[in-house]
Amino acid sequence: MENNILTKIDKLYLLYKAGKLGGEVMPEDSNPNLPKDSSQNYLYFTLPMALNYQRNSYKLWESAYLTYMDSETNFVFFPDKVINAKFEDVQNALTKYKVALQKNKQTEIWIKLCNTIVQYFNGDI
Repeated sequence: MENNILTKIDKLYLLYKAGKLGGEVMPEDSNPNLPKDSSQNYLYFTLPMALNYQRNSYKLWESAYLTYMDSETNFVFFPDKVINAKFEDVQNALTKYKVALQKNKQTEIWIKLCNTIVQYFNGDI
């Protein structure tokens, strides 16, 4: 029995080394390469995760990247700007590249999270 398990482990390892188990690119690798210790980097990786349920993570991070890189929509990654914006503006920015798939519910979640970050962490998590 133990030999059978080791044989399977060896086979899996060889498949991994040959690249047969899938890509080595992680969903969150699609990012704007912000300084690792910056507040903006923390916010970039935190906010979209609030909407990452029952969806393709690769698509979420692609959407987050496009939203961040668009000067008309990237304000959603700045909690102080979000809490001072109109609901519809936040909603339009989050849905333009499909960061939010449920336009009302997920916009509310995003705004509530931004309010929490500003209120309890002074905008810097």
